[in-house]
Amino acid sequence: MATAPPLETVGFTFSPQPPSYEEAMSSPYPPGFVQPPPAFSKPEQGPYPVQPYGPPTTGQVVSVQTVYVQPRVVFGSQPVQTHCPGCMQMVLTRLEHNTGTMTWLTCAGLFIFGCFYGCCLIPFCVDDLKDVTHQCPNCSTVLGTYKRL
Repeated sequence: MATAPPLETVGFTFSPQPPSYEEAMSSPYPPGFVQPPPAFSKPEQGPYPVQPYGPPTTGQVVSVQTVYVQPRVVFGSQPVQTHCPGCMQMVLTRLEHNTGTMTWLTCAGLFIFGCFYGCCLIPFCVDDLKDVTHQCPNCSTVLGTYKRL
């Protein structure tokens, strides 16, 4: 059986040998380190800053509060799904139509143009001319309003 030839380090003269443990520990600085001038060095510290191990221990308790931001709900003439602050549930709003400025202006306009005999009261029967109040169907809390004018 053949064996490997002995390892010879004679041919490796181009790379320097690492220092021994005693040589490395005798100098506080790594090889090739140039010490800064005394005006920039601090006498109480070495060339490397001392960093603490692990997280800082301050003894303070930190509490984190998560805030959820919901997009702004736009109330219109149709029911809207929203979060009710009264009963804390997601609901589809219930609509209530109320007489508003648009209803009265339409009534006055019809009266001026000759609808004297009750025809000027037609806007009070049309929900598309009235203001809309959005309420929670569970607890009847008013969630928002939509005014035509």
